[in-house]
Amino acid sequence: MMSLIKIKKSTVTLRAALCGLCISVLPLAQADETELTPKDFYKGAELEVSAPSPFYRLTLPEDVYLETVYPDLRDVRVFNSSGQTVTFALSPVDSDTTEQQNIPLRIFPMQMSVNKPDENRREDKETFTFKSAGGVEVKLYQDGERKPQATYLLELNQDKDKSDDVGLNQIMLDWAQSNANWQAKVTLYSSRDLKDWRKQADNAPLMDLTSGTDRLLLNNIDLDDNYNSRRAQYWLLVVNSDENLAIPAISKAQGVVITRRTAVETIELAFKSETVSKTEAIYQLQRPQPLSSLSIVPDQSNTVLPVNIEYRSTEQDKWRPLSTAVVYQIHGDTGYRTSEPLAMNHLLVQGIRVKAVNGNWGDTVPKVVAQRERVDVLFNGQGNPPYLLAWGANQAAKATIGVNQLIPASEMQPNGLQGLPQAYVGNTMVLGGEERLTATSPVERAQQWQTWLLWGLLIVGVVGLALVVLRLARELMEPKGK
Repeated sequence: MMSLIKIKKSTVTLRAALCGLCISVLPLAQADETELTPKDFYKGAELEVSAPSPFYRLTLPEDVYLETVYPDLRDVRVFNSSGQTVTFALSPVDSDTTEQQNIPLRIFPMQMSVNKPDENRREDKETFTFKSAGGVEVKLYQDGERKPQATYLLELNQDKDKSDDVGLNQIMLDWAQSNANWQAKVTLYSSRDLKDWRKQADNAPLMDLTSGTDRLLLNNIDLDDNYNSRRAQYWLLVVNSDENLAIPAISKAQGVVITRRTAVETIELAFKSETVSKTEAIYQLQRPQPLSSLSIVPDQSNTVLPVNIEYRSTEQDKWRPLSTAVVYQIHGDTGYRTSEPLAMNHLLVQGIRVKAVNGNWGDTVPKVVAQRERVDVLFNGQGNPPYLLAWGANQAAKATIGVNQLIPASEMQPNGLQGLPQAYVGNTMVLGGEERLTATSPVERAQQWQTWLLWGLLIVGVVGLALVVLRLARELMEPKGK
């Protein structure tokens, strides 16, 4: 009986010790992540702003992409002069390009005749018949009370000049400059077969005005890029003006195709190359990056080489197949040409391995260049300048919000994010030093302590139970007389 009482006391003591250790862990388990300060980041740069504004746009310098810990740039922050973080969002940098193509149109002056309506049919309208010297005839109902002063048929060489999928945005006209000022209005019709005509512009102004050495010229007609204009091969230009004004003859006409493209700007990332053999090379980035494209070009001129391409996301990962491609660099009659970049679709890449297939690249490995999307930081002008951009902190958590959450629709500029006031990067400075790239947060340190303490509790519990079992065994083995 005394042995059982002693065993129970030992068990109670063991439980008390375990409870004490558990209670000591609680403060660590409740540790919360403290707010980061500029000293928690590797580097920073002072930001220059020209005028007070609720929002600013900053294009990240290229060093930030190379010196952040996380590929998604979560360890980037903006601080105000009080050292407080301000709300911010990340947005890809878009660049708009506009291309204009002028397509010549053949022009045919038309002679007009008026057809009176049938007196027996009240709903009939007066019609006009326009006829070219080549015998092309077009009939239209009268549109308005004035009779046209001049009419032209414009023809587009559909097979040669323009694809069916491309619509004209404007028609540009030309004429010999007159000594007298004049103005007119034109109506424009389009047709595919010279039978079914659809109005594309109504009362569009034309003018040619001079005052001294100044000239005001309006010679283009804007069109909607719709299905009808894409199909049109023929255009009928009807000119209306005051009968007392002499309108110069239209001598030239062109269709104008305006193409607007929006592309995301990128930055180039250079790899550090390592030659394995004349048929194999390894290329490594300083840190993993989400790539948008990858360019591989042989160093030797006039070289065409099939290659196998592999990648890995970290240095510890295994190599994975990426693509089999033919890379080349050719100097020919058409100029200097290189193989097209591979689309990477934001694939996370730290290393690239290239192996030649049935050939080699000689003494110099191919040149490999990666592209990743450039990013703008959009931040709230909370507090007072100067603002500080900081980056490079292993303990940083994601803190960005969406662009639409940051900037209300009522505050968005007419030209979008490009209309926001720009912030510019000043001198770069070291803040917390390079050790911030590997430093752990209080929560991570607490988790590590919890792990070690839990292992300690388990070991103590096992040892305690072993001692209890050993003591019980000794008690049972003692002679009953004792």
